[in-house]
Amino acid sequence: MEISEQPGSDATSPVLATEPRPVSLLEQININVFWLANQFHWNAIISVIIPSMVAKLLDPAQKDINLTLVVAWGTLAAVVVNPLVGAISDYATFRMGRRRPFMLIGTIFNILALIAFAFAPYLSPGLLLPAFAVLFLLLQASNNFANSPWSAIIADKVPVRQRGLTAGINGLCLLLGTAIGSVVAGLIINKHDALDVYKNEIVWIFLLIAVVQIIVVAYTILTVKETPLPLEARRQFRFGPFMRKFFFKPSQYPDLSWVLLARLLVQMGIWTIFYFLQYYADDVLHVSGEQFIGGQFLPVLLIASLPTSLLAGWASDRWGRKGLVYLSGAMMTLVCILFIFFQSTSISLIAALFFGIGYGAYSSVDWALVADALPPTDEAGKFLGIWSAMGILPQVVGIAIGGILLQLLHNTPNHLGYTTLFAVTVIYFALGTAVIYQVKGVK
Repeated sequence: MEISEQPGSDATSPVLATEPRPVSLLEQININVFWLANQFHWNAIISVIIPSMVAKLLDPAQKDINLTLVVAWGTLAAVVVNPLVGAISDYATFRMGRRRPFMLIGTIFNILALIAFAFAPYLSPGLLLPAFAVLFLLLQASNNFANSPWSAIIADKVPVRQRGLTAGINGLCLLLGTAIGSVVAGLIINKHDALDVYKNEIVWIFLLIAVVQIIVVAYTILTVKETPLPLEARRQFRFGPFMRKFFFKPSQYPDLSWVLLARLLVQMGIWTIFYFLQYYADDVLHVSGEQFIGGQFLPVLLIASLPTSLLAGWASDRWGRKGLVYLSGAMMTLVCILFIFFQSTSISLIAALFFGIGYGAYSSVDWALVADALPPTDEAGKFLGIWSAMGILPQVVGIAIGGILLQLLHNTPNHLGYTTLFAVTVIYFALGTAVIYQVKGVK
């Protein structure tokens, strides 16, 4: 990769972006299909596989804090990799374009990490905790190397008037991949199986995820074409100015800053409890965590979210983004209150249904909202890398808060630990919805 600049130009000055040509429906699908595979990858791993492996292969009495130790370091690495690689891709001058080379390189290393994870349970027990932590770090670093630049492809290729629909397709792919990942992983692995059988299940699920990644990434690279960065837009890479560009005053881009804060708060609500849903099913609902969360709870939630993910993106193009954010955020907030007062499988599935309706609308409008709030520069990779980091950083903080609270309140009556987690989640959702009011430049 070459990073260059025309003589006499300022490396830190923005390059004004030009409006892309209109894109067909097939092009919009091809742009977004990568996210289906990516969510299949991540939701299978974080909602089912990793919590199951920690509970089965490590000390079950320490599962909450062990899960935090396995996940936190890799997620923290992703917080750094995501905006950094996204910003570097803004400068890239590959013939393949600015985004696809990163997807290809990152996926190769991601596949290697998946294969290594598949056989990690065969290590000696004393090595499992550090091995899981290191492998999860490698998964996060390699996968985010691939997907962070691709977060900017819609801004690169889709005109503003089509972004609501494209964001809806994006949300649809995210939700389909999430649903398929949870169902498939829940069907394949079960921590109540014999140890030898369980280890084989782990091998099969990781190898399946690797195959899906290979097929979908190959399809994406072949079907989505990029125009290389033109000579007049190339800028010299200088490390100091490059790093300083990540730090901007909120007053410089106020709308973007409020959107980023809203995303941070909503994602904090999601990730404070998400990793522990399987344990909630085991400990509170007294059902098989993998089967209930992977095979029932998440599929109900995600199927309910599919229509609203498309309709909300389309509707936001016509009637504005903010109103839909208020509605979806309020619904997610209210639904989480149900978990505080009712603890049964039937109520959990009803809550999943209504949460999915709100989450589907939020997931599509959230991207369209940040796309509208982007500054008028040719640095979408950098800003969307920061936006992605606002979805990843809560995974670190959220799981740390959740793991510590659950471990401290492990022996309290009436499952006070989980009640506390859901109460904290309600606060995050309410605040994340409210701050959207401060976004003035977007309807």
